[in-house]
Parts: sequence; C-alpha cells; structure tokens
Amino acid sequence: MTWADFWALIATLHGEATEESCRRLAEKLSRRPVSDIIGFAERHAEALYRLHQEKFDTLPVVDLTDRDGSPFPQSSDMF
Repeated sequence: MTWADFWALIATLHGEATEESCRRLAEKLSRRPVSDIIGFAERHAEALYRLHQEKFDTLPVVDLTDRDGSPFPQSSDMF
C-alpha cells in the first residue's frame, strides 16, 4: 500500500477516531484484498513509530484550536 492510499483511507476518519468513523474505515478496508489490509497495518505502525519520537514531545504548542476556532481535541498525553 502506498502512503497516498494509506492517507486516503485515514481521511475517512474525518479527523476523529470515533466508533462511527472507525466503522467506516473498517468497512472500506474489508472490501480490499488481504495484502492491502496488511499494508495498511504496516503503514499505520510506521506512521505511529515516526510520530513517537522525543523530539516531537518537546515541540511547543502554539495554538490548540481547529481551523474553525473550536478546541482541537487531544489525548491526555498530547499525542
């Protein structure tokens, strides 16, 4: 799976990993060959690995609002 394919699938979440958006993603993945599902999982693991670096933990947060000015949702660890 290419990175473009991976991010296109991630876009189905519309920025939030809710039960509904994850169901949409699972539905799209379920219609693909097993090799694509495995490729998605591998890309997902790599993306998380790349993000989970100390240098990103220390970046200052400038603005915690979304494009429309609403609060940007973050987890308790700011990940």
